[in-house]
Amino acid sequence: MKKRAGLGIYLSGLCFLIGCGGKVENKINQSIEDNQSAKTIVEWDSSSGHPEVIFGEWRNQAAESESEKEKLMSEVCEKLIGLSGQSLSIFEEEIRRESNQFFIAGCKDALLQRLDEYFAAERSNLSVQVNALRSQRSSNNFKFQDNVQLRDYSKGYLAYSGDVAKKEIVLTFDDGPSDSYTRSILRSLKEVNAKAHFFELGKAVRLNSEITKLVAADGHMVGSHSITHSCIGNLKECGRANGGHQYTFDAAVAEIRGGHQAVYDVLGWVDPIFRFPYGASAPNLRNYLKMSSTGEFYWNIDSQDWRAQSNSHLIHNTLAQIEARGLGIVLFHDIQRRTAEILPEFLRELYTRGYSVVLLQSSDPKLKYNSKLIRKKLP
Repeated sequence: MKKRAGLGIYLSGLCFLIGCGGKVENKINQSIEDNQSAKTIVEWDSSSGHPEVIFGEWRNQAAESESEKEKLMSEVCEKLIGLSGQSLSIFEEEIRRESNQFFIAGCKDALLQRLDEYFAAERSNLSVQVNALRSQRSSNNFKFQDNVQLRDYSKGYLAYSGDVAKKEIVLTFDDGPSDSYTRSILRSLKEVNAKAHFFELGKAVRLNSEITKLVAADGHMVGSHSITHSCIGNLKECGRANGGHQYTFDAAVAEIRGGHQAVYDVLGWVDPIFRFPYGASAPNLRNYLKMSSTGEFYWNIDSQDWRAQSNSHLIHNTLAQIEARGLGIVLFHDIQRRTAEILPEFLRELYTRGYSVVLLQSSDPKLKYNSKLIRKKLP
């Protein structure tokens, strides 16, 4: 879950003072519309119709009285159960969230069954199928050749395409580790000898430290992505995404250092790479990374896997961008179920089309043990 507490409190207070109006159905329809119309992930995450926001409003309303709780239980369940599987997938994280169970308990099992049926139907359209919620291999039986390339991160490094050659792709996964989906992604990568770069959130690392260890054990790069996924740069949308305020330089640095520290505390090292949440940086923050001998990773191929869409559309859209550019850095998120389920087929398509998967390691192997962004524990 990204940091939306400030926005949630603001909206809930506004609802209390003036009344949010809008029935449950309107809120659900707004969420679906916003997910489909958002041009960027920061626009989606800062939407007042984001599921995390509207479920927060409903939790507050349900806590007011037993009658309000019963009314919400009935309305929310009725409207969610009537959605298509693709639309319902927008709300899966909130359906599973423990804090929401007291007012959707009556329909949770039915909703999860609908979601399982939807994802099963989506998998049936793939040649290579895996259920991300189960420990299972795919039918892939090929191997990518090792392609480890060295980059000098000691004076900073801005990776947009990764400076790779034609037909070379860098795979990146943000926002994990996920207790639900990262293991599946690791299995799919390991089957075909594909290495990736994981930009992990500090708060997720501390919750799922054993999964971070699995990522490292499989030979992937492990960098950070801040502590909370707050929008810490100077992107104009950052104020809205953060509930109305911009981060100061010191607060932004604390987010950067805290994410790196979490990985270091678990592994005893952290690769010298960082990705700004939403790609929202600032000149002074970029200079700080440069002075800290840390590479900044952006991307030139955006899967938009946060958007509710069919498996075939996600694969087609991502591959179309790859073919148009011929090389570069692909942005995925290992917190997305559909990403975990399309990954085996996506990897097979890359292999079939003659692409190589590149790992961009530091030219100084000692750098990850001596990051300037962390505090080492005293002996």
